[in-house]
Formats: sequence, C-alpha cells, structure tokens
Amino acid sequence: MKKAVFIIFIASILLCSCSRKEDSDYLEFPKTKWGMSMEETLNAYGITEKNTSYYDEGSTFIIDGYELFGEKTSKITFNFIDLKNGKPILCAVRATYPDSADMNQVLKKMQKAYGKMVPDIHLYSLFQVLDDELPERKYTESEHLKLWGSKSVIQSIPEKERESYRDRWKNYQPGLKDENWDAFSQNARMVTAIWSDNGEFPTLEKNALDFNAFNLVLYKEIKGQLSDDSARTNPIDKDPLTTDKESGNVFDLSLLEKGDMQTQLDKLCHYFLQKVSAVTIPG
Repeated sequence: MKKAVFIIFIASILLCSCSRKEDSDYLEFPKTKWGMSMEETLNAYGITEKNTSYYDEGSTFIIDGYELFGEKTSKITFNFIDLKNGKPILCAVRATYPDSADMNQVLKKMQKAYGKMVPDIHLYSLFQVLDDELPERKYTESEHLKLWGSKSVIQSIPEKERESYRDRWKNYQPGLKDENWDAFSQNARMVTAIWSDNGEFPTLEKNALDFNAFNLVLYKEIKGQLSDDSARTNPIDKDPLTTDKESGNVFDLSLLEKGDMQTQLDKLCHYFLQKVSAVTIPG
C-alpha cells in the first residue's frame, strides 16, 4: 500500500512539472492549448455554437468582435484538423482587425506574451500544387511582418527515433520524402506566430495574426502512435522503481539525473496506468 501511494505521489509531481515545462515551450493562443477539441475550445472562451458567426463541425468556427491583445478584432477563426483518427483538434488560429485597430499596441502585447521574435520562418502547406514537391515558403521579418517560432521539429525528436517519426510524418505532409526530411525537420518549427499590419503575409487581410501549430499536434499524434506500438511489443511487467540496468522497460530513478526525464516518465506513467486498471475495489 505504501509503495502504491509513493508511486502515485511521484507520478503526480513529475506529470505536473513536465506538463508546465512543455506548455511554456510553445506559442499558445490565448485561453487555449493546441490539440483541444472544438468543445474544449468553445468552453475555454465560455461560449457555445450559438455564439459563433460560423460553425462547421470538426473543421472551423468563427467568433466576431472579441478583444485580443488589447484591441477589438473583426473576427477570430479557429481551425481544427482530423489526423486520420476521427478526433478533430485545434491546430491553427487566425485573427483579423479593423482598420481602426492600433496594431502597434497589439505587437507590444504579443512581444510581452511571446518574447523574442525570429528573423525568418519556413511554412509548409498541406495543399500540394505540384506533384512530388514539398510546398514550402520562407518569410523574413520586416517593418510590416513580425515573426515568432518555437523550436524546430528536429530539436523535439529523440535522435534514436528520428527515422520512425520521419516515416510516419510522410503520411501527413504532402511532398515530404526521405531526401528532403533533413531540411524540412531543421527548418519547420513546431509552432509559428505572425503579426502583419499591411497584408504582406499572403492570404492575410491588412491587419492580422496567424498562429499555426500543425507540426506540434502532428508530433504529439505520432508520439502517441509510437508509444502505443511500444506498449504492445514491450509490456512492462516489473516494478518501475527498480534500478535493474539490464531491462529497458523499468523506471530508473538514477537516470533522472542524466537528463532522461521524459523517457523514464513515460515508462512510469504506462506502468501506473496498468496498475490502476488492474485494481479491484472491494465492495
């Protein structure tokens, strides 16, 4: 009993601390988290479908006249994507402002919220114009175009798993192949945010913001797929608090000091869920 309580205590601490750290690494749109369902996103803004000006189940909804970064918007468009699993999740948001909006005020508040800007970003479309070509465009910071970007795709993937991620990523990103994976993974950022006050960024209206987290939500989807595959092929049947170095499926507390927190935490969480599901509560 004491061991079970200890496991729950350790798992709770590690899950909370790691979750906060991961969230802080990405450019979250106000009140939301990337990967939310449509219902969760509506709830985050305290509204229902009736409060939207446009609603397409599983794809998009729009709200009008909401204040964002100190200025009233014309509209905010929330976009969702189904990564072939029947669960549409939040992956992009675009906000537009009227001509009367003070976009410099918006910029200052974005700088305060997201910190240092980046000089350029590479964006990859999900719509392929030419067969076999990766739809890529590079944008550079200017007086009318300000850019933010989180870490790159390659920085987020454990080195030993890069081939596995590459092979699955190709199923979702048009034009992605083995030969252009290295360049893509180095240039593509997990999340990007864009501020524009003259329509310089293509497809945007004059005063607009664009947040794109497709790479992040896809990364999390593939991570889950690989974790599920690993759980099926490498079931954990030992005590996770052992320090048996011969087994790769045990939780080794000593490795936490070596920076391998995420791997060990994943194993502990998997073990914990197995144990919880096996518990029989006396009547």
